[in-house]
Amino acid sequence: MDILLKREQNRNWRGRVVFRLWAKAEMSDDERALIDRYDMGDSCLIAADDFDHLKGAMVIGFVAFLIGGLFGAFASDEVLGGLAFGVITGVGAGYWWLNEKRETIWMRDLLYGRRFKCDSIIELAQKEAMLDNACIALRQVVETAKHWDGVETRPVPVLPPEEAKEVVLRLG
Repeated sequence: MDILLKREQNRNWRGRVVFRLWAKAEMSDDERALIDRYDMGDSCLIAADDFDHLKGAMVIGFVAFLIGGLFGAFASDEVLGGLAFGVITGVGAGYWWLNEKRETIWMRDLLYGRRFKCDSIIELAQKEAMLDNACIALRQVVETAKHWDGVETRPVPVLPPEEAKEVVLRLG
């Protein structure tokens, strides 16, 4: 398994440099077959707190709902048509915003490729390191999936009293 990274930079509408990173895991047919066999495409590799992005998506969705609803109502001369167009526009805009901004990495992001936008080279390097770790985790999951059949016996050691006490305290 390899990770394909494409980097590019350009200027946004304010003239600031914006860095873009596209990443995709390239894997063999056998590895892809294991992922399909165990239906791992919707698994989360790196979970992140995207609550702030969700709030932003709700604001963007609400604004798009209002604008789309007004536009649809005036264009169709029907309140219901405007409401329907506003709902579709708001949901679409909110989904787009959340998908662009989210930090959570799903397995399907690496299977099909995903684009990331970074404001600095430091953020770009951090994103690359995070993606490397996600691919390492993905690789280990696929390797584990190769050996899911069968039985395994693992010895459980007896711990000294102080270590055993620490383990018990961590359980609760």
